[in-house]
Amino acid sequence: MRAHHGTLGLAILLAFASLPAARADIPANRVLVVYNLASPDAIALKDDYLAAHPDIPPENVLALNSVSLLAADLPYPFFVSLVRNPIRNYLLQPGPPEPADIVALVLIRPFPHRVQDTNAVTSGDSPSTALGQFFNGDANYCSVDSELTLLWQDLDSGEAGGTMDSRSDNVIANPYFKSSDAIDSYVRTNITVQRTLTNVQNVAWLLDNSGLTPGDMLIVGRIDGSTLDDARAALQRAQDLYVNRAASIVVLDSYDTNLRPPLDDDSFFSPAEDDPFWGGPDYDDTDFAMSMAGWMVRRDQSFTFVSPALEQRPIIAYASYGGNHSLGGAGQPPPGGALYMLGFRFPPGAIFNTIESYNGRAFNLLGTMFNQGQVSSFIAAGGTFGIGHVWEPFSPLVSDNEFMLKNFLLTGRTWGESAWSSIPGLSWQQIVVGDPMARATVIYDPGLPRGDMNGDGLVNGDDVQLFQLVLAGRIAAFRANYPAIDPVFRGDFTGDYRVDANDIPGFLAALLGL
Repeated sequence: MRAHHGTLGLAILLAFASLPAARADIPANRVLVVYNLASPDAIALKDDYLAAHPDIPPENVLALNSVSLLAADLPYPFFVSLVRNPIRNYLLQPGPPEPADIVALVLIRPFPHRVQDTNAVTSGDSPSTALGQFFNGDANYCSVDSELTLLWQDLDSGEAGGTMDSRSDNVIANPYFKSSDAIDSYVRTNITVQRTLTNVQNVAWLLDNSGLTPGDMLIVGRIDGSTLDDARAALQRAQDLYVNRAASIVVLDSYDTNLRPPLDDDSFFSPAEDDPFWGGPDYDDTDFAMSMAGWMVRRDQSFTFVSPALEQRPIIAYASYGGNHSLGGAGQPPPGGALYMLGFRFPPGAIFNTIESYNGRAFNLLGTMFNQGQVSSFIAAGGTFGIGHVWEPFSPLVSDNEFMLKNFLLTGRTWGESAWSSIPGLSWQQIVVGDPMARATVIYDPGLPRGDMNGDGLVNGDDVQLFQLVLAGRIAAFRANYPAIDPVFRGDFTGDYRVDANDIPGFLAALLGL
């Protein structure tokens, strides 16, 4: 690999102005659920999660108990003493689960999402200060979740405020980046072995001959939202998930790239082809991959921001520059400001992944910054999954939609695997929101004529009982007999991707041929 011989380029993200080919669950006994006993909401949401995944063994549930974990931010020593070490100690106890058994951590709301920098506490909230810390090789602000992916590495060992004096400084290349393999297919017997990484230009840690593999990392996801009800609703939407390719689109919305180079093609090192953090021109590659697979894609590179008024089709994946759409005068600012996603239609399974520095900030009662959109707002608006940044990540280190969507919607990987396969670096800023164990069954059902619940091309008496079944919420019973039919799309006459009492007049009109 020649990446370390190249030059470094960074851009701050601040906005100034058919069935999957392969399917495999993450086994329930390889998941550790972590929650805070000091929060009644966490206890309730933990119970909901275990009800959704009843195969998770009781010993795979860890109750931490600290009022200090009710905060949004943790000083790094608190992260070590209150989160990392208790999880380690639990897994080192005699009996299952053992360190090599666990491939995924599920963090239950409320749970801190940000680790503060050790010597410039809130530097990650200031793009210019963050950039200075980064080029000094001393940016160890990070997300709780990303730091936990390398649970067994003593990343802070040696940290004394110097340049790259610990592996917690700056960013570590993700060994799982761009992979389409199941995370539990990698050997994990050496997961507790410390790895020696290569410091490149005092800005990043590369793997080289370190031996660090995906078998040494964990998939980390969080069940979260602005409120307990939001988190519960998103969790429910992720269960028994069917995605109808005929009834949803992928949106890729950038500013006018004739006026300014695209953010989704930024590389960390030059030349880009040698950069282990670079995934290619993401929006173009995603457009090509998903279109070739038969998905409807709206790829917009115009000055105009794609607003709900301009796009009313159900959106299964929303990728945008968000608040950065107006960066450098290359595009229109989002109508609605940070709440630009309100008014879009999001079916169950919808994903949010925008190029905004702080789109994962507003959890645990924190607010947004610079009028940027939020994963939490997306969840409240009916979304199911999202990748967010809790501190300034810099554009070359944001996640790639191409690998995420190919793995989730084409290959049949879980949400957690799909998300982390799209993230270039670890010990960095991302959080993965939504049930990491969720998978999508993709079908293709145009759903016409509307009201034809059994797919015979007619709306007649044979459809009445099936419509009533869906109206009663018994979707699983419907799919037991009609697995390739989308009952919600066929029974939805109001365009809200729900079947409820408001759809009865439309169904009756279709039944009577009116």
